[in-house]
Amino acid sequence: MAMFKILTKEKLRSKPLKKPRPHVVILGAGASKAALPQGDRSGKTIPLMDDLPNILGNYWKELVQEAKPRDGNFESMFSWIRRNGKFRLELANIERLIENYFQDLELPDHPTIYDYLVLGLRERDVIATFNWDPFLMQAHRRNRGVAPLPDIRFLHGCVALRTCAEHDILGEPYKECPVCHCDLIRGHLFFPDEDKDYAKNSLILRDWNVVTEKLKKAFHLTIFGYSGPATDYNAKKLLLDGWSQTPIRDISHAEIIDIKDERALFTSWREFFPHYHSMIIRDFWECSTAKWPRRTAEWKLTASRYGIPSEQVGPFRTDSLTELQEWFKRLAEKEESSTRLGQ
Repeated sequence: MAMFKILTKEKLRSKPLKKPRPHVVILGAGASKAALPQGDRSGKTIPLMDDLPNILGNYWKELVQEAKPRDGNFESMFSWIRRNGKFRLELANIERLIENYFQDLELPDHPTIYDYLVLGLRERDVIATFNWDPFLMQAHRRNRGVAPLPDIRFLHGCVALRTCAEHDILGEPYKECPVCHCDLIRGHLFFPDEDKDYAKNSLILRDWNVVTEKLKKAFHLTIFGYSGPATDYNAKKLLLDGWSQTPIRDISHAEIIDIKDERALFTSWREFFPHYHSMIIRDFWECSTAKWPRRTAEWKLTASRYGIPSEQVGPFRTDSLTELQEWFKRLAEKEESSTRLGQ
C-alpha cells in the first residue's frame, strides 16, 4: 500500500525513470512512405519494394521479358533471375540504378516523422531499420545537438551506412574511424534473396546482435511499416528470438503501426504479442512515441504495473524544425534535472 502512496499519478507521469528498460523500434519501407508522403526534398517518390519496377522503367521490363522469371513481387523475381546465373551484368546495372536513386534522397527542411522518432526516444532505446534510404541517418545527424538520441542500427543494406569493419563506429562518407583511423566503409546494400542469411555479412550481423540483445531487455517494441515478407523469414525469427527472452514478457508491449488490414497484421505478428498486450494502429500520431515522447517506458510502466493512466506529453506538432528541436530540448533538460536531483 505504501508503494501506491509514493507512486502517485502525478509523480509517475512527470518523473523520468532512472534506468528504464529499452524501447526498440523496427522500421520498414512503410515508415519512410508515411514520413514523406509527398516525396523527399525535391519531390522524388519514396518507393516501396513493389514500386521499384516503376523506378527502373523499361530496363526492368526488358529483363523480365528476356529472363521470364516465375510470377511474384520484385524481390522474389529478382532472386529467381539471380539464381538463373545468365544475367549478372543486367542485375548489376539494376542494383546501380536503385542505389543511385536512394543515394539522392534527402529529408525536407521541415520536420518529418523521422525527426519525431529520433527525438522522441532516449539513449537507452534503439531504432533499427531495414530501409535502403538515408532518412534515419539524416534525421539523427541533424538532431544530434538537441538531446541525447537513441542508438540507430541497420538490419539491411543502407546507402547512408558508413562504419568500421573492426570497431562499432557509425559515421559519414569520406570519414575515418576515430579508433584505427581507417576509412569508413559502406556495408553491402542489396539482399534481394529468398531465405536471407544476414549472418553472412559481418557488418550487418554486428547490428543484428546489438538489436537482439536490446530486445532481450526491452519493455516495449514498435514495428513501423515493416511487413516481414516471406523473403525475410530469418529476420522475423531473429527478432522473435530476442523479444521472447525479455524477463518481463508478461507485461511487455508490442505496437504495430501499419495501414494494412488489422486482422492480417495480427496474424502475421501474433507471436510477438504477449497475452494480447498489443496495439495495432494506422497512424504514427497515435503511437506511444508521439503521445509520450521520451517517456514511453514511464507510460507503459504506469499502465501495466500500477494500473495508473499516464497523461499524454504530446504529440507536439509544428512545421518548424527549429521549434520542434527547442521543444524537445526543454523536455530533455527536465530529464537531466531529475537525474541531478536524484529524483
